Amino acid sequence: MAVLDPKNLPATEEDIDFSDLEDKYSEEVLEDTLDNVVLIDCLPIVDDKKEAKLSALIKKITKNIGKIRENGIHMPKEKSDGKSLSKGYAFVEFENATQATAVVKELNGYKIDKAHVLAVNLFMDVEKYSKISETFVAPPETNFVTKEHMKYWLLDDQSRDQFCIHHDSDLSLNWNNRGKSVEVITSRNKWTETYFQWSPFGTFLVTLHRQGAALWGGPSFKKIVRFVHLSVKFVEFSPLETYFVTFSSDPISLEAVDKALGSGNEHLNPFTDDDVGNHFCIWEVKTGRLLRSFPFVTKEDGTPVTKFGWPCFKWSASESYFARLTPGSKISIYEAPGMGLVGKKSLSVPNVANFEWRPCDDLNLHDRKNHNALAYWIPEVGNQPGRVSIISVPDMNILRTKNIVSVKDIALHWHPSGEALCARINRFTKTKKSTFTSLEIFRLNEKGIPSDVVEFKDNVVVFAWEPKSSDLKFAAIHVTDPTPPQTNASGMATSAVKSNVSFYHFVRTRTKLTVKEEFTLLKTLDKKNTTSISWSPKGRYIVLSTLRTTTVWGLEFYDTEVETLEGVKVTGPNSVQLLNSVEHYGVTDLEWDPSGRYVSTSASVWRHTMENGYSIWDFKGEQLFKTVVDRFKQFLWRPRPQSLLSEAAKDKIRKNLNTYSVEFDEQDRIMESAASIEQLNLRRRLANEWNSWRKTVNARIEELNKLYSQNNTQSVSVVSGDEEVIEEIIEELLEETVEYV
Repeated sequence: MAVLDPKNLPATEEDIDFSDLEDKYSEEVLEDTLDNVVLIDCLPIVDDKKEAKLSALIKKITKNIGKIRENGIHMPKEKSDGKSLSKGYAFVEFENATQATAVVKELNGYKIDKAHVLAVNLFMDVEKYSKISETFVAPPETNFVTKEHMKYWLLDDQSRDQFCIHHDSDLSLNWNNRGKSVEVITSRNKWTETYFQWSPFGTFLVTLHRQGAALWGGPSFKKIVRFVHLSVKFVEFSPLETYFVTFSSDPISLEAVDKALGSGNEHLNPFTDDDVGNHFCIWEVKTGRLLRSFPFVTKEDGTPVTKFGWPCFKWSASESYFARLTPGSKISIYEAPGMGLVGKKSLSVPNVANFEWRPCDDLNLHDRKNHNALAYWIPEVGNQPGRVSIISVPDMNILRTKNIVSVKDIALHWHPSGEALCARINRFTKTKKSTFTSLEIFRLNEKGIPSDVVEFKDNVVVFAWEPKSSDLKFAAIHVTDPTPPQTNASGMATSAVKSNVSFYHFVRTRTKLTVKEEFTLLKTLDKKNTTSISWSPKGRYIVLSTLRTTTVWGLEFYDTEVETLEGVKVTGPNSVQLLNSVEHYGVTDLEWDPSGRYVSTSASVWRHTMENGYSIWDFKGEQLFKTVVDRFKQFLWRPRPQSLLSEAAKDKIRKNLNTYSVEFDEQDRIMESAASIEQLNLRRRLANEWNSWRKTVNARIEELNKLYSQNNTQSVSVVSGDEEVIEEIIEELLEETVEYV
């Protein structure tokens, strides 16, 4: 405002020049709304000493949803008995209205403890709710919309399994008609941009895209939920499909996500400033909500560890905990769904190399002692021996530890039931010029967790537990030289290495005075080219295969529990017998179906371009179906959840199997004759059409004969069905030319 002359003041207020003030404050915008303020009710009533702790709790539960402004928590207070106490509610101010709306949606009904369940509302809604009429007005009726059954395929009357294949740019979902034929359920072009994956129980089909990952399910395979994580590379489910982990090599950027979502969809951005720069995300599957994001782990010097094995985050069987490794220093164990560190700090394990959680294949998981346990191993450092340890979580008590010397490397193999742990130890000989393997096997269900040692003179390169045996059976591929063969750019080995395959099982021999317990050799198969071991998910049967080599493509099907005609199990080496030996040219992948009845083998274009496609075999090695598919990439059976039947109910079914077999045999006969019936019906239809045409022609000829007889002309003969028509073909040479080249 210009300086006024006291001797010459303006006559009226309108004559005063305010232009300078208007220019100065024209860009100042006063907030006339409180849409970013949230009222949180039903909070604990605290005094001044505990106010900071309650404020920290509010910040914690809203951290991943919205960002509270500085000094943005206001708790009204009142005096009571000389003390200043909060009134049980607070006004919380967030950065914007979108965050405030998200907080109301996520935290309304949030349970702090048994006595405090939060009631969360927008501050601007309080006045609206206070003006609501006390007279009840019935809401309009809405039609009930039935949701699709997410596990519909389990109700198939023929108990068929589904599988999905990826070829060229198409995904095709199919029924397996007992291996005899394939029935296409649905096929979509560009359904995924890289690869696809099933959830552990087969509920969801996962597809990957530039914008993130999507889950599909139900009979129509509608999109159930999507997770916005740009350029996602790897995904993984928790064991019970509750949580979903994604990884992208591109750091999270709010601007990039907003741009990908498009104008007007910025409110769908799940990330906040706290997530910027991170690479790993953990989501809740049912809601699609982001629970937490993580950066790369860092070494002691601050260097990020960008090379890691997948999955990077490993889950306990109960999903109560998940953990990841900082190589050489610690294991960070988090609790779910809170996503906080157990004990508020990582487990310090100097020089730790790897760890694995104890699995479980039992629905009554929590009835088992130490069901949340993990094993880790440490290499030799200086004069300190290597070590394998098993600890319980969350108390971190050491259940068992074993010192090991001359260690080169250790691989941990849990039995699928969690009953045993095998530490496959590659060790140096005394001269340090060569290596050999010893297996240290811990039995966790027995007192003191005893261990047994199985020594090999050469090197075990592949180890696999039989998943269902009662005697802890396993198979191992062992070779003299553990150095892997050379591979081409696609990962195909250019030569096959001669190997041996050995089968072991656990034997407990009781005498009057002692009990002898040990793993004994069942049988060794010498001079094989085997590179992969694949047990049936139901146990007993196994496929020894030579995968991803350019010279050998053998498949050998074995029965490891041979029975006599009287139903008595054969013991010793004769219990392992070859059922069939076949080949699949260029085979790169092999997978059993969930029932253990069928095996799929495939040749993927990701590895080579020769006769890409897939085949389906039965468990005895008989080929049932084969097809060559242009640009074939991937084949995956749809998993099944665990059976709800008890072991007693399963045993009852096995004993009465002959009762059910009559119905099954009838279904088999119908299925086997279905093609014949279809062909027979086609032939009958064609014969009927032919006979009908013959009758029409004969009737026309009869009419012509009557007409010709009236005109005294030669009649036309009708060829009867008993007459034979002979066709004679005469060949005549017209010209022959001889040309010398």
